[in-house]
Amino acid sequence: MSKTTTVSVERDLLASLQGFKDRANAAREAYRTQRQDVLRDERLSDAAKTGDLVKLSEAITAQLASIKADQDSYVSGLKSKIEKELRGNQPADANSVLLRRDASDRARSLDRKEAMEVLQDAISNGDAEMAHAVGQKARNLAWLDVAEAYTAAHPDTADSAAALAHVEANTSGAAWNLSNGISFAAPID
Repeated sequence: MSKTTTVSVERDLLASLQGFKDRANAAREAYRTQRQDVLRDERLSDAAKTGDLVKLSEAITAQLASIKADQDSYVSGLKSKIEKELRGNQPADANSVLLRRDASDRARSLDRKEAMEVLQDAISNGDAEMAHAVGQKARNLAWLDVAEAYTAAHPDTADSAAALAHVEANTSGAAWNLSNGISFAAPID
């Protein structure tokens, strides 16, 4: 399995996200066509038309929810893959798991200044678990100076960190929420 690069993420992510939006637009367009067909059908009574329109509305809502779920699954899977690459191969023995968990717990309580100090100590002492925990917190909170210090000490993670940052920048925040709200909202009649 090839490692994810920033270039591959930049190339593939936006195209994939556009593909989900295109699927949603095609579903809405098919809905509009089917809705017009129901409204034009002179053989149906008004009650039958209303019933058919309710069923059609429920179907498009479910279809759009399914497409959004596919998109969410894609984004989640991509983030998970890149995060695994960022962490690298980690031992799964109980002691290693406990060390990582302890480092994560300690990193959660750090503020930005403390994070830089703890990161420098971890790098100096060869404490990879603590360095990674602080680096991950710095990336999650956009503490660029701390994240850059981690990346400088672990250059093999730089491409994965940049790829993950690109994914997160394009799949979170107000613009992302607004875009999803528009793309996956059921049509208003």
